[in-house]
Amino acid sequence: MRPFEDKDQTMEAAGAATSISASGLASGLGGDKKSLRLPLVSVIVINFNYGRFLGATVDSIFEQTYPNIECVIVDNASTDESGEVLRQIEQCRPNVKIVRRTTNDGQTPAALDGFAASNGHYVIFVDADDLLLPHCVETHVFVHLSLRVHVGFTSGDMIQVVDDQVVLGTEHAFNRTILERPFVKRDAARPYRHVLGPPWPDESFDRSILDTIRFVPMGANQWVWAPTSANCFRRDALALFADSPSLRGLRTGTDIYFCLGINAVSGSVLIDQAVAVYRLHGGNVYSRRPQLNHVLCYEPGGAGDSNALAKAYLIDHLIERADRFVGLGWTKFDYARLLWRLDCPNPDRAGPPWARRSRLASGLVNYFKIFARVLGPLHAKALMLASRVPWAEIRRLR
Repeated sequence: MRPFEDKDQTMEAAGAATSISASGLASGLGGDKKSLRLPLVSVIVINFNYGRFLGATVDSIFEQTYPNIECVIVDNASTDESGEVLRQIEQCRPNVKIVRRTTNDGQTPAALDGFAASNGHYVIFVDADDLLLPHCVETHVFVHLSLRVHVGFTSGDMIQVVDDQVVLGTEHAFNRTILERPFVKRDAARPYRHVLGPPWPDESFDRSILDTIRFVPMGANQWVWAPTSANCFRRDALALFADSPSLRGLRTGTDIYFCLGINAVSGSVLIDQAVAVYRLHGGNVYSRRPQLNHVLCYEPGGAGDSNALAKAYLIDHLIERADRFVGLGWTKFDYARLLWRLDCPNPDRAGPPWARRSRLASGLVNYFKIFARVLGPLHAKALMLASRVPWAEIRRLR
């Protein structure tokens, strides 16, 4: 079991392998030509009362074409047939890790428990009613290892399914970004081929996906990716954001918290290929029916919609951990720009108008001592002025 610490192993070793002779590197590793493996990918399934889908979801994980996967299932105190399905999975697949929670505190705490129980350098969170297409993990890893820009996560497209019938082959927000962004420059990726072990990927793998990937602007402050199950995160990127105490109170919105935060710090890439299946059954929070152009398919601000709270918690974390992000190489100016890009209205409506208008303004006041210690009082107060915190409020801070 690993907590949310940063990993000290570098992930550039695999990419560099293509420029070093296999025999030379093997001799430096004690002569064992197969001592370098492809990265372990942790696929973490979050389940609550989806026992009717869970078996098929787990089967889709074990049908992956990628050779190095661990599966972690987190059950959120289900009350349906999930318990029996989990017992069957344990009997048939003893290498699956199962985390049984005694209470259902929502999607985010379950995801954090699964993350703590996992070991992979790459992590995919899967909703228990979704399916992974057979090439999903292999596609994500191939893109990560081929990129010259080491982004925090990749996002593939999703097929939308109703009653086991495909009704849409793409996802709306993902499509919008693909149409707006130009094709990636040819020199931004170099096709990876693993030589220190069994050759990978094999000749049947479609390497042309590198010609159609898109980099998402780091300034993006709205959702532009596919939903949860289509995203593959670097573990060390997740670790930058997963230790916020507030996350234990965030029931949904896990993906928007991690995707917005990680993209703002280290960028992300869209893979223009479907890698997963989004099953629509009427109980989905954000897609109760197939997407239709200019027609919302969910109830904004309705039950289960925690997107506003997720954005607010992200701002809080960036302010509370100013020492982390400035210490990682961000200049004070760039760090301030990062906060401005991600600012959002404050879902806490109890404060004065200026605090309700901006979570950043509210957070800078609430965490002034922490923030000022890193940026210095003058820089901190200048940022507060730029965020339209009243001067009378700023003057009283020490």
